Amino acid sequence: MQLLWKRALKDRFKYVRRPIEDDEQVLRNKCKFGHRRGQTRKSSFAEDKPEDIQVQVEEEPVHLEGSGMDVHIKWLKQEYMKTQRNWKEVDNRMNVTIEIRRKMISDKAPLKDILRLFPFLRCPYQLFREFQLLTQMDIYKKTVEILEIYSENILSLYVVRNNPINIMLQENLKRHTEEDILKYMKMTAACLLLPDVFGDDSSLFVAVNEEVKAVTPVLEVKNPFNVNSCEFALYVGREELAQLDDCTMALAALVAAFHVFDIPCPERIHRTLNFLESLVFEVRSPASLLTQVKRGLEAPKYSGI
Repeated sequence: MQLLWKRALKDRFKYVRRPIEDDEQVLRNKCKFGHRRGQTRKSSFAEDKPEDIQVQVEEEPVHLEGSGMDVHIKWLKQEYMKTQRNWKEVDNRMNVTIEIRRKMISDKAPLKDILRLFPFLRCPYQLFREFQLLTQMDIYKKTVEILEIYSENILSLYVVRNNPINIMLQENLKRHTEEDILKYMKMTAACLLLPDVFGDDSSLFVAVNEEVKAVTPVLEVKNPFNVNSCEFALYVGREELAQLDDCTMALAALVAAFHVFDIPCPERIHRTLNFLESLVFEVRSPASLLTQVKRGLEAPKYSGI
């Protein structure tokens, strides 16, 4: 029994042992469209998904209902309801319909209407793919790099030393010895602590073991350091958009949602998202942000001490 539990645990966090260049394949194998915890369903990524993400959008004019465009939308809605999907064809039809989808978003159509016509945007892989179509950037791969590079530095900042998330992390680190699990926990904590590093409103970024209150994209995280029951979900408009496998996928989905659905960033979370986007788009971070992070590494100096 112990060996089975240990193997399951390794499988849950095996992505941290994969080289960064394999993340795209890992993502395709991990994403389960329509996935809900407690259910087991074989993913068809491995057998149906093409090796390379095709980001070339077919040039086809926008048509109204009753036209060929309506046929593509109807097919996508029907395919979403299936347990075995033709992922290559899903990608093709999402390519063909991107123009009408972007027009709906730019015209501020209600999110529920957009998701009703294009339900695959609820799937992490398609959300990331849409981001790549718009920006030519692999958001998931970039997010892995960010967390791998910055996690230890974030956790060493003085400003988060007495944060409840960091305290919870330290308590849970004592209960485990496996390197993969410890690394996963530290990356999760770093993700959750980002708003505190920049003095932003964390409630606009993540709700940890509490109800989501923000209308803008926000993460819901339950039991973040419990290896058996941790849960991650993306919410938009206080409605669950997608369930996610881990902190890396969650952080990537949060950044992608703001761009894909063209949602303005709230001022009280601007510095955190600006920092993430500057790394995703390989733009040099503003000096003020770098200075703020550097200062957090040291305890404040008090005269007379």
